[in-house]
Amino acid sequence: MNVRDAIMKRRSIRKFKTDPIGDDVILQLLEGARLAPSGSNTQPWRFIVVKDADMRLKLQVASFNQRHVGQAPVIIACCADIKAFGEFPERIDELIEAGALPAKSREVFVPALKKGGMTADIKWHLMIAATGNTDIAIEHIVLQAVELGLGTCWVRWFDDDRVKKLLEIPKNIEIIALLPIGYPDEDPPQRPRFTLEKIVYDEKYGKSLSPTGEVRYS
Repeated sequence: MNVRDAIMKRRSIRKFKTDPIGDDVILQLLEGARLAPSGSNTQPWRFIVVKDADMRLKLQVASFNQRHVGQAPVIIACCADIKAFGEFPERIDELIEAGALPAKSREVFVPALKKGGMTADIKWHLMIAATGNTDIAIEHIVLQAVELGLGTCWVRWFDDDRVKKLLEIPKNIEIIALLPIGYPDEDPPQRPRFTLEKIVYDEKYGKSLSPTGEVRYS
């Protein structure tokens, strides 16, 4: 299966079989997330693997009783650590050593961040960055799951405070999504999606890709 196949086959699964998922398979999913890209290589994602049946049921209740949350044999609580940006200088040094950035980057990026201080505006932008970075890692898990014959479903509707209390999540950690994972017990059709003509513009926002609105890219 190639990446396009995985993208085409992916569905949000809400009915799971009771078959357990082996630890080796879970590690493959997490390895996919570990290799995801992130801004300045900050890697703010953190994952809590939940297999305990009682805890899965409690997370289901905290997710306003969405049945597929508790039905899945594994739930991964996907989180972002805002404090990860406190290690920004170390991450920049790693990128320089890896040849991804020129040495002068240390003189440009690090002092700029220190000069600005941790204002409310900077904290807000860091939260957006941490969320976006973690989203990428989550989707790596999702596509890796497809290749392994597993189904997943992004869950964003839950009582944040309740889930944090259940999983003993510190204040600096934000829950981005709960990800139920299991072998699908359904094969839903592709959900409706917009055409490229509706979402893609040529050079400037609102300008169609051609006078007829046809997408010419292959």
